[in-house]
Amino acid sequence: MTRLVPSLALACYFSLLQLPPLARAAAPVEGRVSAVTLYRGQAQVTREVPIEGAAGRLEVVVSQLPEQIVPNSLFAEGGDGVEIRAVRFRTRAVGEEPREEVRKLDDEILATQQELDLTTKRQALLVKRTEYLAKLEGFVAPTAQSDLTKGVLDAEALERLTTFSFAQLETIATEEVELAKQARVLNERIELLNRKRAEITAGASQTLREAVLFVQKKAEAPGEIRLSYLVNNCGWSPSYVMRAAADRKQVQVEYSALIQQLSGEDWNDVELTLSTASPTLSAAGPGLAPLHVLLSTEPTHAPSDPFGAANAPAQTAQQAFASRVATKSQFQHQLEGIRSQRVEYSQAIGNADNFADVNRFSWNLNDVAGSYQLLELGCPISVLRSEAIDDGAGPSLTYALGAGVSLASRTDQQMVRIMQTSVDSHFYHTAVPVLTPHVYREAELKNTSDQDLLAGPMTAYLDGRFVGQGELPTVARGERFVVGFGADPQLRSRRELVNKTDSTQGGNRETRFEYRLVVENFGNEPAPVRVIDRLPHAENGADIRVTLGKTSDQLSEDPLYVREERPMGILRWDVEVPADAAGETARLITYDYGVEYDRKFVVSLPSTKEVQQQEFERLQRGRQKR
Repeated sequence: MTRLVPSLALACYFSLLQLPPLARAAAPVEGRVSAVTLYRGQAQVTREVPIEGAAGRLEVVVSQLPEQIVPNSLFAEGGDGVEIRAVRFRTRAVGEEPREEVRKLDDEILATQQELDLTTKRQALLVKRTEYLAKLEGFVAPTAQSDLTKGVLDAEALERLTTFSFAQLETIATEEVELAKQARVLNERIELLNRKRAEITAGASQTLREAVLFVQKKAEAPGEIRLSYLVNNCGWSPSYVMRAAADRKQVQVEYSALIQQLSGEDWNDVELTLSTASPTLSAAGPGLAPLHVLLSTEPTHAPSDPFGAANAPAQTAQQAFASRVATKSQFQHQLEGIRSQRVEYSQAIGNADNFADVNRFSWNLNDVAGSYQLLELGCPISVLRSEAIDDGAGPSLTYALGAGVSLASRTDQQMVRIMQTSVDSHFYHTAVPVLTPHVYREAELKNTSDQDLLAGPMTAYLDGRFVGQGELPTVARGERFVVGFGADPQLRSRRELVNKTDSTQGGNRETRFEYRLVVENFGNEPAPVRVIDRLPHAENGADIRVTLGKTSDQLSEDPLYVREERPMGILRWDVEVPADAAGETARLITYDYGVEYDRKFVVSLPSTKEVQQQEFERLQRGRQKR
C-alpha cells in the first residue's frame, strides 16, 4: 500500500494538468457609457468595456451599474478576438471604513452637544432661582404686613430686599433670553452637522449592481466588449416653438425634446438616439387562433341591432333617437375597453422573457380581437368604418442626435434640440361668432423637413412676441398641418338673429331663421377670414328636416371641409375683410335656413353628450391636418 500512495498522487497531478484552465478573474471595471437609445419610459444604454491581458478564458466584472437597471435585459457583444460565453447579473452589499472627515464631524457633533447640555443645565438653574425668589417674596410680604401692624416695620431693610428681588428677576430674564438663543443656535448647528455626515456616509453601506461576463479572449492584443441593458425612470417628450416674422411668409419650426433622466447614472458625451418605439425583450410575435362562433338566442357581446329601434315600434321619434344615442354610447364604451386591453397585452408580449408568457398574452390578444370581430358581425358597416379600432401608439419614429450629448441623472427636465427648420406658410384668420367675438390667427404649413414631427405641446411667437400655447399633431414628412398664433386684436366678430318666422303645413311645424354674421377689421390691411357657423344637424333626417336657404356669399369649396364638415351642418365662408372695415362698413354675411318637424314634438338636445364629444374631437383632429 505504501508504494501506491506516490503513484496515486502522481496520477492526480497529471490529471489536473490536463483540465482546462479556470477563467482568470480581473479587477472590476466600469467602462464608458458610449450610446443611449431613449424611449418613452426606458432607455437602452451601451457601455464600452476594454479587455486587457493575455489570451484565454476571462471573468470580467462590470461594476457601478445603475439602480434603475432591468436585470434580465443584460446582453453583451464581443469585438474582434473576443467571444462572449455567458452574462449574468448580480448584486452585493459593500461597506466602507470610517474616513477622517467623518471622525472630525463626529468630534464636532459631540462638542456641540456638550455645549447644548451645559446650556440646558443653566436654563434649569434659572428656573430654580426664579422659584427661590418667588418663595422669598411669599415670606417677605406677610412679615412686612405683620411688622407694620405692630409698628416695628424696618422700611430701609424692606426697600433693600425689594430692590434686590427685582434686580435678580431682571437678570434672570436677560439670561433666559440669551440661553434660549444659544440653545437654538446649537440645535441648528447639530442638525447641519448631522446632514453633512449623512451626505458623506450615504455610500458607506450600499448595494453594488454588477454584470459578470465570461469571455474567451483569442489574442494577446487589447479587445473590447459592448455591454447593453435597459434602465427605467427615464424618457422624453416632444416640445415645439413656432416663430413667425412680421411678413408672415415663413414659420421657423424648432423641434426639441424634454428629457427626464433618473436612471441613477450620468450619460456624458454619448451618442444619443430618441425613439418612440417600445423596447422589447421577446423576439416572438403573437399567434392567431381560429375564431369559433355559434348561434345563440341572446347576444353575448354586441347587440344585433345597435342603432335601430326595430324591437320598439311604439316608440316616438324622440324616444327612438334617445335610445339610439344611448346604445351607441354603450358601443363606444365596449370599443374603449377593447382598445385598452389590446394595448396592455401587446406591451406585455413585448416585455415577456419566456415562451409560456408569450403564449398566455397571445391568447389574451386573440380573445380581445374576437370580441371586436363579434361587434363587426352585429354592427352597421358605416359605424365600424368610423370607429375603426386603433391602439393610439402612433408611428415609431427615431431621431439620431449623434455624439456629444451629456445628460446627468437628476430630477429636473433637460432639453436637447432635435431639429430647426423654416417652412413656407399661408396665414389666415378664423372667426366663430357663435362661440366667441375673438378672431384667431392660423397658419397652414407643410412639413418639408426630412423628419416626422411627433405630437406634442407647442409655444407660438409672432414678430418676436409670445402669442400663446397649443398642441401639434403628429405630422409626417410632406404633410400639411395648421398652427394657431393667438387672437388678433385688430379683428372682431358677432352673430345676429335678424328674423324668425313660424308656420304650420299640415301636421308639420316649419320655422325659418335669418342670421347676419359681422366681421370688423380695425387694422390698416385687408385680412383673409374663414367665417364659421352651423346649422342644427338631425341624427335622423326623417324626424327633423333642416334646409339651408339663401346665403350672401358662396360656401367654401375646400375639399376637406366639403367631405368632413359640410354634411354635419357646419357652414364656412372664405372671405376677405377690407382694411378699416368697422361699424357701417363691416364685412357682412347673411344666410337663412328652415327647420321642419312634427308639430306634436319640440326640438331638444340629446341627453347623452359623450358620443357628440368624441365626434367633435375627431373633427378637430381633421382640422389640424390639411
